[in-house]
Amino acid sequence: MAKGRARPFYLLYGDEGYLVERAQARIVDTLLPQLRELNYTSYDAGQAPPSEVINACNTLPCMAQRRIVLVKNAHQYSKSDLKSFSPYLQSPSPTTSLIFIAAEMTAEFLREVKDGAFHLERPPQKEVIPWIRTIAQELGKEITAEAAGYLQEAVGRDLQGIYHELSKASLYIGERARIELQDVERLVSEVRVTTIFDLTKAIGDRDLKRALRALERIWESGEPPLKILGMISRQFRHLLMTKEVLTHGGGTEEVKKELGISNPYYLRELTAQAKGFSPASLQRAIKTLWQADLKLKRSSLPRRLLLEGLIIKLATPS
Repeated sequence: MAKGRARPFYLLYGDEGYLVERAQARIVDTLLPQLRELNYTSYDAGQAPPSEVINACNTLPCMAQRRIVLVKNAHQYSKSDLKSFSPYLQSPSPTTSLIFIAAEMTAEFLREVKDGAFHLERPPQKEVIPWIRTIAQELGKEITAEAAGYLQEAVGRDLQGIYHELSKASLYIGERARIELQDVERLVSEVRVTTIFDLTKAIGDRDLKRALRALERIWESGEPPLKILGMISRQFRHLLMTKEVLTHGGGTEEVKKELGISNPYYLRELTAQAKGFSPASLQRAIKTLWQADLKLKRSSLPRRLLLEGLIIKLATPS
């Protein structure tokens, strides 16, 4: 696209909704600047069989050079469904760009589409602050170092969540050019760090009743299930990284450097909690969290039930 050529197929996949939406918007704006209502069709994979999507792709554009067919949640397609697209992808319509949006994709399908697949994942911790500044600039604002640091610790690497919180802050401060620490402290919708610490400490202590109570407080705060899982996963990743530093003789300063986090309370609690876990137990927890992520995205079971099942697994000795 940067070279002026439109691809017949784009796969935008990964865990960072902000980057996926940004890439999708750029593709659509570039390839279809006009007459969008006549040449843009959007489907959800859970409701659109491959045959319907392919028929749309083979439809000629109306008064334009190109049409776009977008399929959201393409990870919901089965392997058989994805194979149904193979004949079309081998000989696609020259006037259509088909876009798949997915949280993940099978290795087999990725090999088939090759250069048309773009993996958009959350940035590493050290790149979050530059992204916060970039998003603030996109919203026409500056942000102080203190406010950016607070936002990083409250939201983590979730750029979609960061964009949401900065949008609220931008509206809140009105004509003022700079977002200050007190602005994000007042507005950011965070589950308090202490609550997450309560949860992971209860898990480390194998205190299932206390862990479930902590999960209940997080749930009642109104956070989406995937965000709750993301916060728990982030905490266990930090615990694993901290444990590795401590095992190799490092201390708080080394943990601070490794994680890129400066909050002294957070670092102190993290170091204390890491001592209550073995490296093997933390690695098992990471695997369990990965499995829970798949279930939350694919299962029809109640989300709270899935999260409670996760906590039971994490807090029960194996």
